[in-house]
Amino acid sequence: MKKFTVTEITRAVKGLLENTFADNIAVKGEISSFSRSPAGHLYFVLKDQKAQIKCVMFRGMADKNKGYDPKNGDSVEAIGELTVYEAGGNYQLLVKKLDYDSVGLFWQLFEEVKKKLEAEGLFEDELKKPTPYLPKRVAIITSPTGAAIKDFLITMKNDGAVFEVDVWGVPVQGKDAIAPIVSALSKAGAMTDRYDALVLMRGGGSLDDLAVFNEEYVARALAACKVPTISAIGHERDISICDFVADKRVATPTAAASFLGEGYSSAGRELDLLGKRLTNIMNQKVMNANQRLDMLMQSVGSASPKKRVESDRRQLSYLIKSLSGHTLQMTDRKKAKLNELIGIMSRISPKAQIERQKNSINDIDRRLKDALFNKKRSESDRINILLQKVSGFAPDRKAENYKNKLDNLVYRMKSAVKSEVTDNKSRLAPLTAKLEALDPHNILSKGYSFVMLDGKPIKSVFDISLQDELEIRLNDGYINSFVTGKKVSEENDG
Repeated sequence: MKKFTVTEITRAVKGLLENTFADNIAVKGEISSFSRSPAGHLYFVLKDQKAQIKCVMFRGMADKNKGYDPKNGDSVEAIGELTVYEAGGNYQLLVKKLDYDSVGLFWQLFEEVKKKLEAEGLFEDELKKPTPYLPKRVAIITSPTGAAIKDFLITMKNDGAVFEVDVWGVPVQGKDAIAPIVSALSKAGAMTDRYDALVLMRGGGSLDDLAVFNEEYVARALAACKVPTISAIGHERDISICDFVADKRVATPTAAASFLGEGYSSAGRELDLLGKRLTNIMNQKVMNANQRLDMLMQSVGSASPKKRVESDRRQLSYLIKSLSGHTLQMTDRKKAKLNELIGIMSRISPKAQIERQKNSINDIDRRLKDALFNKKRSESDRINILLQKVSGFAPDRKAENYKNKLDNLVYRMKSAVKSEVTDNKSRLAPLTAKLEALDPHNILSKGYSFVMLDGKPIKSVFDISLQDELEIRLNDGYINSFVTGKKVSEENDG
């Protein structure tokens, strides 16, 4: 067995350690047992969850590191040499540079809490509660004087949303904000009979500013809410533990207002669209009915009994005139032929021949008369048939048929328009009822009142100042009053 002195062992360890870690090394950990000697040297311990190492930073190096003033609890990165302090028999880090490592510690703690809650199932989609399409009242947990609530209310007004808002004023930064936020979440989150949604909200900031929303207590309180929850913390790039446990995550407070007001915007757009469609349908129905009526009137006009009779009478007159003219022309031609024959006979002389010619003439005259008689009788029969058609045509009965057709068409047109109007009224009724139920003015008849300043509704005690002249609207008139004092409700103080 070899024997060694304490010095020999210590120097052997020193040589082995310093040779192994011959170059500068960087070590991350949390500062504890910090002290500053009268000479300006810094002494502290770096630790993590399982081990620790002593550190010393001599004055010369400390003076070069004045950009950061270390303290207990800080997460840092120390750069230096690993040495053995022989007199104390321990190894230590001779620190040459010390940097604050808040980002590293932040994400370390972030991941620890995230993994823990995720393992418990608090991030599961099955636990997410749906937000109502048309919320009536919403709880806002945020700073009552911050830019976030102002942006929310402005966006809500611009979007035309009419839900009520209760602001639960809490601090939203630092360790002191944990208890007030948890208390507000526990109280407001249980009021399912009052609130349709709950928004945990703050504007943007640094990682340290938003750190409270990564606290396990805050995340668990948000997850335990019975009211549907919305996380609206920071900006689009900011992520918090509360974003994972909330029922809905939106990027900003402004986005939260737009999300909650989307139902009202959609309902308004749908009403406008239905109104336009109803107007177009009515106009088209009326236009079609007018066109059909015009066509019917033209058809009735062209088939008018009076016009038919007049047309037949004109045709009859034409036929009579034509027959008369034809008869006269034929008679004139026969007479001329007879006169010509008589002249010839008078020149021939012989009596027998004259007698033959006379008989012939008589025969011709008889035949002529028969032909004229037959022609006249044929034309007369044709005229009688035409007269029978005219007399058989019943103007009153035809007119009555056309009137019945017209009345039936008008009745069908009115029924179609009435049915279309009834259908569209049925579709509009539910949406109209929803909007009327949400109209703040309807509650005046129930004993409530509106308080306004300069014609604008007052929603918070922070909107008014002492000596402001207020107008209180009741169901049957107005009351003017002056502000002599104001007090924030106990719920908002929480």
